[in-house]
Amino acid sequence: MHRVHDEGRARVVIGDAVQGCRALRFPVSGVSRRLRMVSFLRCCGRIVLVRGAPRRSWAALAVLPAVAGLAALGCGDGAAPAARPKPAVSTAPVEIRRVEVTLPLIGKAESARTVAFRAQVEGRVVAIRVADGARVTAGAVVFELGGSRVAARRQALVAGVETAARSVEAATKHLEQAERRRKSHLAAPGEVSAAAAELAAAQAQAATARAELERFEASVTLAAPASGRFANRRVSRGQVVRPGDVLGEILEPGSIRIAAQIVPRPGLDPRPGQRAMIDGAGSEELAATVTAMQPQATAAGTVQVWLTGDDLRALAPGTAVRGHIVVAVREGAVTVPATAVVRDSQDRPLVFVTSAGRYEERPVTTGEQGPGWIEITSGLEPDAEVVTEGAYELYWARFGKEYTVED
Repeated sequence: MHRVHDEGRARVVIGDAVQGCRALRFPVSGVSRRLRMVSFLRCCGRIVLVRGAPRRSWAALAVLPAVAGLAALGCGDGAAPAARPKPAVSTAPVEIRRVEVTLPLIGKAESARTVAFRAQVEGRVVAIRVADGARVTAGAVVFELGGSRVAARRQALVAGVETAARSVEAATKHLEQAERRRKSHLAAPGEVSAAAAELAAAQAQAATARAELERFEASVTLAAPASGRFANRRVSRGQVVRPGDVLGEILEPGSIRIAAQIVPRPGLDPRPGQRAMIDGAGSEELAATVTAMQPQATAAGTVQVWLTGDDLRALAPGTAVRGHIVVAVREGAVTVPATAVVRDSQDRPLVFVTSAGRYEERPVTTGEQGPGWIEITSGLEPDAEVVTEGAYELYWARFGKEYTVED
């Protein structure tokens, strides 16, 4: 018999000799606090007091009818208990396959090559002619700057061009006069060459003024320096910018890469050249290759890697992605259907195998997982036959022999 130390309780123990009986625990109200244990053995309609409290506490026997009635669940009236139905079981041989060891990743698509729009002059953004994320061609106007400062600067440059043009006109007339005087033998020595030099200087000054105006107009009307996708806009209409400020970027096509974070596993570190697969739209996967990685892990234990590949051109910059890196390959790995693996109360994996017409429980060590299968790295022979359906029923059948009903 078993001694019960819980105060105010009694335990009904169905003896091991009686097949099908189960250990049950019941609260006993009204029992003296000095009652340490009351054990009863009921079998085939008999209730026998085996060990009890002091004589004055035998009033607790008033609970016998209730206890006996509940204990009767463990056995019948002189008949053998009903047999537990056998679980439906299906088996299958283990499968030998090629297993890829992977590390999951999460990251974001970005452009490997970008061209920035930088303000050359101070002004106010008066127009943004391209939508965020839109594709642009080289030379297309994206930003326009205006405002009082821009207007004043443009006016001064236009005036400079006009003044230079008048100087060219005056120098041209001076040269023409010098030529006429030379023909009339009235020109002073060197007058014609001096007039020609004056005209050349005026023309150079005019060209400089026009070029300066053109550069200014280009600086306030910013065009795309290359074809690509307009992204990372940092200014809004009406905002004042100064020379050197970045207004946005052009992401060149065909230069998409992925910056991703992974968590290495012992002995399974990522390396350049390893193959990676990125989850695409639907069931599609995009192939990529590890091209670079940080030499050290972050404080959180992650390592940043960069992936490239032609398939990544389908991704827009800024797209969040998930996938995995293949860090190792195991040929001839032992695998079983996922339904064959059972987790016990300590979360330890086990399987049931057929052995001499019986089902034998085998503790195993699991490895990689795939769609519907789990790799077994130890504890299972390559020629074993495993239970694929009914494994959990077989495992829990052990607990039908004896169990305790809690209060």
